[in-house]
Amino acid sequence: MGLLLILVVSVATFFYQFNNLPSLIPYQAYFKGSIKPASYSISKKAGPQNLIATYMGTSTILISDGQTAIMSDGFFTRPSFWDLLWGEISPNKALIKEALLQMNVNNLAAVIPVHSHHDHAMDAPEVALQTGAMLVGSESSANIGRGWGLAEKQIKVVTSQQPLQFGQFKVRLITSEHAVAPEFIEKLTGAGQTLNQPMTFPAQLSDFKEGGSYSVFLEHPLGNVLIHGSAGFKKLALEGVRADVVFLGIAGLGIKTASYQQEYFNEVVSRVGATRVVPVHWDDFTHSFHEPLQPMSKAVDDFEGAMNFIIEKTQNDKALSLHMMGKLDTLQLYGG
Repeated sequence: MGLLLILVVSVATFFYQFNNLPSLIPYQAYFKGSIKPASYSISKKAGPQNLIATYMGTSTILISDGQTAIMSDGFFTRPSFWDLLWGEISPNKALIKEALLQMNVNNLAAVIPVHSHHDHAMDAPEVALQTGAMLVGSESSANIGRGWGLAEKQIKVVTSQQPLQFGQFKVRLITSEHAVAPEFIEKLTGAGQTLNQPMTFPAQLSDFKEGGSYSVFLEHPLGNVLIHGSAGFKKLALEGVRADVVFLGIAGLGIKTASYQQEYFNEVVSRVGATRVVPVHWDDFTHSFHEPLQPMSKAVDDFEGAMNFIIEKTQNDKALSLHMMGKLDTLQLYGG
């Protein structure tokens, strides 16, 4: 009877926390601008002297200079929690088309998954098919593309630090580490594993292997940008990299120790000399594309803990500013 009571209480607590969603209200000021006077402005116009970013949730970021556009991840389908646990998942072609129209993406030079979990790489091949983009990433991401029917000529498997040129963008993927998760989550999502053959669709969550994690470094004559989609890091991996703007993955960061948070920030933000940090991968990727972005449930993450840490770091550093982005928000990075 005692064990049954413990089980009932544990299940009830989980579902209470699962439905206990953090509020964005305390952070509204950061969506409107920096916590200190900002040296940049909001704009929807890319051009020869402007570099802008558009955000769509998780680690999906469109970077454009008006001539060339590059997208990280390109994830829009957002299968539900229950589909991830017990169903099969595939890219939603109509939804991806709708998302690309909303982002004004007519053509795309490259779509780059930061690793090969479903919430980063699943939709990338369909994004490539609809835009003509090159799918750039690991062998695992390539095998997701091959399984979806993407031609080999649209797939580019890269090694760490290998430079690629797209218009005025020089792009390098730099080997990193995925944030460590509970053991059963790591087994379910293939942490440290590689997808060695073309994906079969529809697929299960466990079919998507991590395939190696990367920081995406974009160099441009107007300025440099670092997209770091997972709250893991590899010591000294970013040595010598310089980027004013860092899109910083914070999923899982709030439940890490204070020493881990500090080291993560030092390695990914401070080491590259960033002056602006934009948190990403903070939203619940099981919420529908048509809903506003919502922080992850308290049952699986501590959004407030991560934000409190980032806010404290930016408040204590006069050279660093913080900006939050919602779905379809655009941020002028350089120029203007």
